[in-house]
Amino acid sequence: MTKLFGPLNSGAAVGADGVATANADSTVVVSGRVVAMYVKYNHAPPAGTTDVVIKTKGTSPAPPANTLLTLTNAATSGWFYPRQQVHDAAGAGLTYDATRTVNEAVPVHDLINVSIAQANAADNVDVWLLVE
Repeated sequence: MTKLFGPLNSGAAVGADGVATANADSTVVVSGRVVAMYVKYNHAPPAGTTDVVIKTKGTSPAPPANTLLTLTNAATSGWFYPRQQVHDAAGAGLTYDATRTVNEAVPVHDLINVSIAQANAADNVDVWLLVE
Protein backbone atom coordinates (compact mmCIF):
# COMPACT_ATOMS: atom_id res chain seq x y z
CA MET A 1 0.00 0.00 0.00
CA THR A 2 1.37 3.42 -0.94
CA LYS A 3 1.19 6.17 1.67
CA LEU A 4 1.87 9.89 1.50
CA PHE A 5 3.93 11.26 4.40
CA GLY A 6 4.15 15.00 4.96
CA PRO A 7 4.46 17.81 4.70
CA LEU A 8 7.71 17.94 6.64
CA ASN A 9 8.90 21.54 6.84
CA SER A 10 12.59 22.45 7.11
CA GLY A 11 11.84 25.36 9.40
CA ALA A 12 12.50 28.97 8.49
CA ALA A 13 16.10 29.63 7.49
CA VAL A 14 18.05 31.87 9.86
CA GLY A 15 21.03 34.00 8.89
CA ALA A 16 22.10 36.48 6.27
CA ASP A 17 20.69 36.25 2.74
CA GLY A 18 22.53 33.67 0.68
CA VAL A 19 23.87 31.82 3.74
CA ALA A 20 20.79 31.20 5.91
CA THR A 21 20.18 27.63 7.13
CA ALA A 22 17.54 25.50 8.83
CA ASN A 23 16.74 21.84 9.40
CA ALA A 24 14.05 19.76 11.03
CA ASP A 25 13.33 16.11 11.78
CA SER A 26 10.08 14.21 11.36
CA THR A 27 8.32 13.37 14.61
CA VAL A 28 7.48 9.81 13.52
CA VAL A 29 9.48 7.00 11.94
CA VAL A 30 8.93 6.59 8.20
CA SER A 31 9.01 2.93 7.17
CA GLY A 32 8.98 1.50 3.65
CA ARG A 33 10.47 2.21 0.23
CA VAL A 34 10.61 5.88 -0.78
CA VAL A 35 9.35 5.88 -4.37
CA ALA A 36 8.93 9.64 -4.84
CA MET A 37 9.33 13.00 -3.11
CA TYR A 38 7.75 16.37 -3.70
CA VAL A 39 9.78 19.42 -2.67
CA LYS A 40 7.99 22.76 -2.41
CA TYR A 41 10.10 25.90 -2.00
CA ASN A 42 8.49 28.60 0.16
CA HIS A 43 9.21 32.33 0.47
CA ALA A 44 11.81 33.38 -2.17
CA PRO A 45 14.91 31.15 -2.05
CA PRO A 46 17.69 32.14 -4.46
CA ALA A 47 18.01 29.54 -7.24
CA GLY A 48 21.72 30.24 -7.58
CA THR A 49 22.65 29.13 -4.06
CA THR A 50 19.86 27.23 -2.26
CA ASP A 51 20.65 23.63 -1.30
CA VAL A 52 18.20 21.07 0.10
CA VAL A 53 19.18 17.71 1.62
CA ILE A 54 16.69 15.03 2.62
CA LYS A 55 18.11 12.12 4.60
CA THR A 56 17.37 9.59 7.28
CA LYS A 57 18.32 10.76 10.77
CA GLY A 58 20.55 7.79 11.59
CA THR A 59 20.25 8.06 15.36
CA SER A 60 20.83 4.76 17.19
CA PRO A 61 19.22 2.24 17.16
CA ALA A 62 18.47 3.12 13.51
CA PRO A 63 21.07 2.41 10.81
CA PRO A 64 23.52 5.23 9.95
CA ALA A 65 22.12 8.26 8.10
CA ASN A 66 21.41 7.76 4.41
CA THR A 67 21.04 10.71 2.03
CA LEU A 68 17.89 10.23 -0.05
CA LEU A 69 17.98 13.40 -2.17
CA THR A 70 20.33 16.38 -2.59
CA LEU A 71 19.24 19.42 -4.59
CA THR A 72 22.04 21.91 -5.22
CA ASN A 73 21.63 25.54 -6.34
CA ALA A 74 17.92 25.04 -7.01
CA ALA A 75 14.61 26.69 -6.15
CA THR A 76 12.05 25.06 -8.44
CA SER A 77 9.38 22.95 -6.73
CA GLY A 78 8.74 19.51 -8.18
CA TRP A 79 8.56 15.72 -7.96
CA PHE A 80 11.76 13.71 -7.62
CA TYR A 81 12.27 9.94 -7.83
CA PRO A 82 15.44 9.05 -5.89
CA ARG A 83 17.04 5.67 -6.48
CA GLN A 84 20.17 3.97 -5.14
CA GLN A 85 22.31 1.22 -6.61
CA VAL A 86 21.61 -2.30 -5.34
CA HIS A 87 24.33 -4.84 -4.55
CA ASP A 88 24.97 -8.54 -5.00
CA ALA A 89 25.59 -10.99 -2.12
CA ALA A 90 29.31 -10.06 -2.12
CA GLY A 91 28.54 -6.35 -1.73
CA ALA A 92 29.46 -5.37 -5.30
CA GLY A 93 27.25 -2.83 -7.05
CA LEU A 94 25.05 -4.46 -9.67
CA THR A 95 25.11 -3.29 -13.29
CA TYR A 96 23.24 -4.32 -16.41
CA ASP A 97 26.28 -4.27 -18.70
CA ALA A 98 29.23 -3.13 -16.54
CA THR A 99 28.26 0.51 -17.14
CA ARG A 100 24.56 1.03 -16.33
CA THR A 101 23.78 0.60 -12.63
CA VAL A 102 20.83 -1.35 -11.29
CA ASN A 103 18.87 1.05 -9.06
CA GLU A 104 15.80 0.68 -6.86
CA ALA A 105 13.66 2.77 -4.53
CA VAL A 106 15.38 3.39 -1.19
CA PRO A 107 14.21 1.43 1.88
CA VAL A 108 13.94 3.43 5.11
CA HIS A 109 12.92 2.86 8.71
CA ASP A 110 13.95 6.00 10.54
CA LEU A 111 13.17 9.64 11.22
CA ILE A 112 13.60 11.92 8.20
CA ASN A 113 15.67 15.12 8.29
CA VAL A 114 15.12 18.01 5.88
CA SER A 115 17.70 20.78 5.69
CA ILE A 116 17.99 23.97 3.67
CA ALA A 117 21.25 25.88 3.28
CA GLN A 118 22.61 28.92 1.44
CA ALA A 119 19.09 30.32 1.40
CA ASN A 120 17.73 33.74 2.34
CA ALA A 121 16.37 34.47 5.80
CA ALA A 122 12.87 32.97 6.33
CA ASP A 123 13.11 30.67 3.27
CA ASN A 124 11.95 27.09 3.87
CA VAL A 125 10.83 23.95 2.10
CA ASP A 126 7.97 21.49 2.54
CA VAL A 127 8.65 17.87 1.65
CA TRP A 128 6.23 15.01 1.01
CA LEU A 129 7.39 11.39 0.69
CA LEU A 130 5.45 8.77 -1.26
CA VAL A 131 6.25 5.49 0.53
CA GLU A 132 5.34 1.89 -0.36
